Amino acid sequence: MKVLHLAAGNRWTGAAAPALAETEALRQAGVDAHYAYVGGYKLQQKLAHHDFAHPIIAKAQNPFSFARTVEAVARMVDHHRFDVVHAHLTYDHWLANVATRGTRTKVVRTFHARRVLRGDPLTRWLIARSARLCVINDSFVDAPAIRDRNPVFTPPPLDHRQFDPNGADVRERYGVEADELLLVAIGKLSKGRGFEDVLRTYALVKRGLPTARLMIIGHGEHRPALEALARELNVDVIWAGYHEDDLAEHYRAADILLFTARGSDEGHRAVLEAMACGIAPVTFPIEGVAALLGDLSPRLIAETSTPESAAAKVIAASTDLASLRRAAYEQSLSFGYAQAAARLVGVYQITEG
Repeated sequence: MKVLHLAAGNRWTGAAAPALAETEALRQAGVDAHYAYVGGYKLQQKLAHHDFAHPIIAKAQNPFSFARTVEAVARMVDHHRFDVVHAHLTYDHWLANVATRGTRTKVVRTFHARRVLRGDPLTRWLIARSARLCVINDSFVDAPAIRDRNPVFTPPPLDHRQFDPNGADVRERYGVEADELLLVAIGKLSKGRGFEDVLRTYALVKRGLPTARLMIIGHGEHRPALEALARELNVDVIWAGYHEDDLAEHYRAADILLFTARGSDEGHRAVLEAMACGIAPVTFPIEGVAALLGDLSPRLIAETSTPESAAAKVIAASTDLASLRRAAYEQSLSFGYAQAAARLVGVYQITEG
């Protein structure tokens, strides 16, 4: 079996990371899988050493660059004789359909956000010409646009070689004492990403747990406004900035992840990464989170999307933290590379049939 994944994102966040993880998971399982992405950005530097990663998607998205990219994808499909082209974004979906026209190569699509599950004629045309559909969030399976196509839930694959509870952490770097409860939140510091709720939750937790600390991982244009809110709430925050290569060390430093809003990719990858590092995630009741937490959901998902409800879960979790952290890690094992590859191969085998 030969598979090409297409991800037209130009940065590591969003669909690019889970798409590459699926490619790596398939390769570890013995599948000849490749990954095509947008060249010319920092992402190309990150992936340059992978001989299965190809920067053939043009930076611009206009009719001329689309035609050039279609030609590049078609040449690669012809050269490698791919059985499946797996598209991750709408632009990729168009590329895949046009580049494979007239071939026996099948197109599979993963939907990464509810906002693209539309019922307009163009989206219906793409869906009708796809051999199989996947969703990165299990709540999408009932979306009217795709529910009749029996979409398959394919959560973000976890690389347990990177995300693991054993290893160094950054507590000493940031001056966090061993007996302090460290909360962590991660994401782009933009409006609408839930960081106001993180800060308000933390302020409430501090009333019951005075030694609690908060670290926020990420960067973005909204940071000054968040810093102002932290001063207004009279809480001290560790602003850790953006981290990628040493992200696991930052997770391992923490005790609890605060997850209060969905990201641009709704697979909630941060929840899985934190669990794999032995961190208990306390979340708002966000679509798709329960499928990741499993039996831990009642203890870790707030009853309402409010700081008060999340703070109550944090305080309750702190009384049985060691047990929750072990359980979170064990739950994460269901999302490793081997499990992800098996799910995808099942999708592709049905596609071939």
